[in-house]
Amino acid sequence: MATNRTMWALVKDQAAPGLWLQKRPIPAVDIKGVLIRVKKAGICGTDLHIYDWDHWAQNRIKPGIVIGHEFMGEVVAVGDAVTSVRVGDRVSAEGHIGCGFCYCCRTGQGHICDRVDIIGIDVDGCFAEYIHMPEANVWKLHPSIPDHWGAIHDPLGNAVHTVMAGGGVDGRTVLVMGLGSIGLMCVMLCKAAGAVEVFGVDVIPRKMQQALDLGADRVFDGRHDNLEQEILDLTNYRRGV
Repeated sequence: MATNRTMWALVKDQAAPGLWLQKRPIPAVDIKGVLIRVKKAGICGTDLHIYDWDHWAQNRIKPGIVIGHEFMGEVVAVGDAVTSVRVGDRVSAEGHIGCGFCYCCRTGQGHICDRVDIIGIDVDGCFAEYIHMPEANVWKLHPSIPDHWGAIHDPLGNAVHTVMAGGGVDGRTVLVMGLGSIGLMCVMLCKAAGAVEVFGVDVIPRKMQQALDLGADRVFDGRHDNLEQEILDLTNYRRGV
């Protein structure tokens, strides 16, 4: 499906701080591709790095790219070989686009493919009216999931991986350092996954209260000099493994 229509997009157009609102062509849909009209998008810390044009961004981002990688939307067109979604479906998508052929991709680890492209970083992202994604990266959202929740599956996936990658947290006392969005998700996931206690550390009172509201057993101000000793006293000097 080819198109000569245009859309609005937020573009990192220059090697300098800022973003630029530009008209871009609506992406063409390839045979295994899905065109999604973006309805909701999340702002990641990575997007702030790109906006500020800090050292990381200068060494990672090529100007001219549409940024953004957290989103949900509605399918508006599909390629001829697409079978898992159809026009009108509410969807979100995995932002790591692997090569599809290497060992990692063939064993469910496409996010660490040597040739992976990340939307909003290596290829055009979701801060636009439309985004094109491979069918394999797209999944349908359950009707019970609100749009604004559907847009943050990417950071939720980071939290799930963090909590579960080390073999799980059941029966353990867990310390979550930093109670931003992903840290708060980790608090909830640790409790759901069977952690005996969950402690949180931050310096922002609002975030600390949110952690308690979401199930943390204790929270600590990270600026206190005796923080490590206080936690060791509470856990009978049990150290992590």
